[in-house]
Amino acid sequence: MNQETTFLVEPNFDEVQDRVEPGIYKVRIKDSKIGKWEGKDGKKDTTYIGWQMETFGETDDKNNGRSIFHNTPIEGKGAFRLQDFYRAAMGEELAGKFDRTMLYGRELKVTIAPQKNQPEYNEVKSVRPITNA
Repeated sequence: MNQETTFLVEPNFDEVQDRVEPGIYKVRIKDSKIGKWEGKDGKKDTTYIGWQMETFGETDDKNNGRSIFHNTPIEGKGAFRLQDFYRAAMGEELAGKFDRTMLYGRELKVTIAPQKNQPEYNEVKSVRPITNA
């Protein structure tokens, strides 16, 4: 007979900040990882890059150093998100293979807004280069 062991988890939320509110933020690309979304209903899996960015230059100090995450598919219909992200960070079109670590330290402007299907959660709606104009 197989006995299942229960492990209780005791979370510590002491350092949790409120979520990043909708708005436009200056961010610096800090890290990335390769991930895969499992295809549903016979659709193939989709590979993506999960970017971690950090806010800076905000007048309200509590909004500096906040993490914002953004996923860019590297294939399929959503691959335009990677092209937009790369163009905003590097100032040129993406063509061929690239080292994603080249984007670390690059600065962007992102627009955060509620998700269409789950408005209780925010997502990156657009990325643009930072301009001094």
